[in-house]
Parts: sequence; structure tokens; C-alpha cells
Amino acid sequence: CAAPEVLYEEVVEVEERVMLAEFFDEDKSQEEIASLEERKENDDVSKGGWPTAGVGKRVTGVTGEKVIPLQAPDVDAVRASLQKLADKGIQSVAIVFIHSYVFPEHEKIVAAVAKSMACFTEISMSHEVMAMVKMVPRGQTACAAAYLTPKITEYLAGFTRGFDEGLMTNVRLDFMKSDGGLTPVNDFGGHQAILSGPAGGVVGYAKTSYRPSPGNEGANPMPVIGFDMGGTSTDVSRYDGTLELVFETTTAGVSIQAPQLDIHTVAAGGGSRLFLQNGLFVVGPESAKAHPGPVCYRKNGYLAVTDANVVLGRVIPDYFPNIFGPNEDEPLDLEGARAAFRAIAGEEEATGRSIEELAWGFIQVANEAMCRPIRNLTQMRGFDITKHALACFGGAGPQHACAMARALGITKVYVHRYGGILSAYGLSMADAVAEEQEPAKEVYGVSKASGGFDEEQDLSAATREDRLEHLAEKARASLVKQGYPEDSIVIEKYLNMRYEGTDNAIMILECKDSDSPLSYARTFVDQYHREFGFELEGRDLLIDDFRVRAIVPGATPAPPPSVPSLGAPPAFGSCRAYFENGWETVSTYKFEDLKPGHEILGPAIIVQSISTIVLEIGCKAFVTTDGDLDITVQPKKHEDDVHMDTSNE
Repeated sequence: CAAPEVLYEEVVEVEERVMLAEFFDEDKSQEEIASLEERKENDDVSKGGWPTAGVGKRVTGVTGEKVIPLQAPDVDAVRASLQKLADKGIQSVAIVFIHSYVFPEHEKIVAAVAKSMACFTEISMSHEVMAMVKMVPRGQTACAAAYLTPKITEYLAGFTRGFDEGLMTNVRLDFMKSDGGLTPVNDFGGHQAILSGPAGGVVGYAKTSYRPSPGNEGANPMPVIGFDMGGTSTDVSRYDGTLELVFETTTAGVSIQAPQLDIHTVAAGGGSRLFLQNGLFVVGPESAKAHPGPVCYRKNGYLAVTDANVVLGRVIPDYFPNIFGPNEDEPLDLEGARAAFRAIAGEEEATGRSIEELAWGFIQVANEAMCRPIRNLTQMRGFDITKHALACFGGAGPQHACAMARALGITKVYVHRYGGILSAYGLSMADAVAEEQEPAKEVYGVSKASGGFDEEQDLSAATREDRLEHLAEKARASLVKQGYPEDSIVIEKYLNMRYEGTDNAIMILECKDSDSPLSYARTFVDQYHREFGFELEGRDLLIDDFRVRAIVPGATPAPPPSVPSLGAPPAFGSCRAYFENGWETVSTYKFEDLKPGHEILGPAIIVQSISTIVLEIGCKAFVTTDGDLDITVQPKKHEDDVHMDTSNE
């Protein structure tokens, strides 16, 4: 497996040195420390050697730790190195030093030199991008910011030029970040935009699907799995009352240390190519792309998942506009897709299989590929997958949702009326968010020999609330500056915590309902146990970071009232479609003809202007007051009960 390409073109080493004083000074007397501090110049540095450890003033860093700046960057040497980069045409610079998370002054010196040269359009400092301990992901994040931000700035400049002069001074322009929050255009950085598109969809289903089912309004909402299937990939996520965030991810081999919604992506979408290799059905990761696209697009494309759905009658060409072919004026090509499958059926390893069986097999493999990340989000983290609902969106999602829900043991599927464009709809309801974060080195909970933590020893109490409140004020001020009323702002406080001696930190939201003096500890232990399956006794609980999220909540639609059943609506037509029992004659419905209260029993196909909804056998769709579909999925049948009819006569 080839290593991914790096984002940077050149690397320049800067001679600077900072050391943590704690371990060096622990066996020194105050007199010895004072003597080391009084030395005005590090002799070894002045002679061209390495700085002497421990020589220099002790300075309090961001975390409260004492640090010793042994050697500051040589401004002239830095300027000469940067000039060489500028001479090569490099315009973006990312700056990362080992200890800049706790002592950022040396990064600021280099950034000031780069700025004074006026030849770099983007200067990214790692302590500003994300001030967390680990140097490698922090540096890669700074590189991502320096790499992407100029491109986004260029796009935004073109975007804003399309508005009338003066309009941008009176209208707030916000963009979606990867964490699901809106930020003003001037604060939008490249490292924040990697998952901004899928984030809109997460917000959309979180605000429209996390509610009791119609007729069961008194029950608690079910946790929801988001299933966003597009042309080249599928994104899945989970929502249970709060947006689930991760703070270190790897995208295309690059570690990004920034808040992102916990979205898992798999290379399976409507355009994923289909292969028969050594008798095995293979779906993706190669994509037919938008051009030339699947075979049915009439552009000499590749066999893809969409072709399988067309051959099986699950996508009906008659209900698609004539936008295909070289001149974009022809319908979907059913016969072309069938011919492509017929070619595979003629291969020796496909002997005995009809083209419908081949297409059905590829659909099952694609469904399983998309089920896998859903299991990782739920079962692998200690959640019961059968107690979740599945909210499907994206252009291709409703074609597969019922079958996938049945395979996963999920009995409830939601299809929003705007499911094909839910990411855009979610953007309109997103919260405005400002975040502040600082690294820390604090002991939160002292372990007891009998297990648990000593509630009488809250060692971080003296500084914890002050630091959190300081961050809250900064985040609140940021939103007020954007024009939001202060009384509309909600503050969420977090601690990034881990057991002593481990590297698995978990970001813990403040539990406001707990009376325990160590309320974060209980939440941490519960989450750690659910995710890893055990607890670590005899380990202190440490704080790595303080974090605050200031929120101005966006619009949230009210749950729709119950509506009485109107029974089945009149069908618009019928067609032949392939299901688990083989070919079936099924009713087809136009989504715009459905009224609140209508019930449709599968197998059936519902055609929207932006997607096609396939109701599997035994599934029942109920149209809510808002016009969404609430689908009840029949549990999976035993394989012995399935009879295959592959004839299309």
C-alpha cells in the first residue's frame, strides 16, 4: 500500500529550543534554579553549539506548566530561509514547533518575520489552528490549513463578487464547518471545511428525525443513524440528543486535529463500479464518476450500482428526465445496463447466474459494505443497533434504506421530504458556533485504593472553573461581535480527559444535572467502559484540554402532530421490480400525490423529484403531517423462507 502524498513541498528546520522545567528542576534547590535563571546568555548557543539544558528564565506556559526557553529563533536566519522558499514560488507557510502548544512565542516570532516579508499569502501557526499536545497531527493540521485556506479564500472571493456592491456589509455570510456549526466567512479556515458538506446532512436529520414516532408521542426519541448515500460514497453518523464529535481524524492519510462530526465514510455509492473477480462480487472503491458515469447514462460508462438498480426495476427510467447521452437529451438506458450485465453473465465464473441474480448479488454486497460502518458506530461502541432508527437521505439512500435496516435489525426508517437535498436543508437550521480551547495539565480525579475517585480531592477545582469561564467569555464575545444577542447564547463546557498512563483521551461534556463534585468523572468512566469494555482501577484522571462551545441555536422544527390513517392512496401506476422473492408486480406512487395519513405497504416504489424510495416486502410507509415518510420495517426472514423467482416473463 503506497504512502499518501504529503501536503508540503519543502521543510525548513528552525533552531529553537524550549524545555519543560518540571522534571529538570524536581531535584534542584531554589538556589540552583535561581543561579540557572540569572545566566543572561546560553554560552553553548553563543558558541554555535546546543543550548545547555536548564539555563534561562522559568516562564509559565499556557497549561500552567513552567517552561524554559533555551533558544529563540534567529530572525536573520529565519528570514534567509523564508526568502529561499519565496524564490521558489511558495506562497503558503505552516509553522509547527514541538512545544508551541504550551509556549507559542517562538512560532509567533517566525510568523512575524514571514508577514513582514509580504510574500506569503497564508501563514498558519499550529498553536492557533489547534493547540493540542501531539506535534505530528498538530503539524499536519497546520499544513492542511495552509494548503486549503488559500483555495477557499479564492473561492469565497469569487462567491462574494457575485453580490451587488455593498450587500456584503449589511448581510451576514456564514459557512458550515466540519463540526456542524456556522462560522462567519472571515473565520472560515481550510482545516474546518473538510466535512462541511456531510455536516449539513447530519444537522438536517438530527433536527428532523430525533423525535418520537407518530402515535407514540409520549415515548423518548430513539437514537438515530444517519445514512447519506450519494454517487461515489456513503456517509454514516449517529445522533442521540447531541452531535457526536471527534478531535483527531485521518483523511487521505493526513491526521487532522480539529473538531469534526463523527462521520464514517465508505466508498459505496450509486456510481461505485461493479466487478466479478474470481467468482466474488466486488463493489468499488473505484467510481464511475459523474462523467462518463454508469452504463445507463449513455456515455460509454462503467457498470455501477445504479445500473443494478435500473436492471432490477428499482430505478424506473420513465420517471427520470431525458438528460442523458452525449447531447443530454435521452432517457436512462435500461437495455444498455442489461447488456453490460449480460456480458458478465457470459463469463465462466458467472455460469448459472441470470443477469437479475448478478445484479441482486451486487446490491447485497453494496448494502453490506454500507452496513459495516453503521455497526462500527453502534455495536463496536457498546450501543444496541436494534434500538436505533435509520434516517436516510442523499439521492440514492432511499433505494437501499429498507433493505439495510432489515439486515441491521432496525425496525424504523425515516425519509425526509427533502431527503435528496437534506444537507442544504440542514444548513438552513444549523447553530451558530464559536469555540475556544486551551491545553491543560491538571489532575481531575485522584484514584482510591478501593476503586473510583476521591471526591474530597478535587485538585483542579482552583483553576478549572476560572479557565472554563475565561474561554466561555471569549467564545461568547465572538458571537456577540457577529450580532447575536447575548441572552440567546448557550454555553457548553468540556474537559478532554484520560486515565494516567494512557493515550486515549475522551472529550466529556459537563453534566449539569449531577450533584457530584466530580461529575465529569462518572461520565468519563461510563463512556470509557462502554467503548473499551473495562475500567482502569488505581489510575488518576487527568485533564489534557479545556474546551468551550458557545452556541446560538438554529431553528428546530416542532414535532408534527398525529394524523389519522387514511389507508392506501391510489397508485399512479405499476411496474416489475426485483425483490428477495424474485420479480414482483408493484404499485408506483408519486410523492407529491401523497397526503398526511396515507399508508403504503411494500413492495412498492415511491418516486420523488429528487430520489426514488424502494419499500421492501413487508415494509409499511406512513406519511406524517409534515409530508415525511415514517417506515416500519418487518424483521428479516429466515433464509429458508425465501424463494427465488428469476424469470422475467
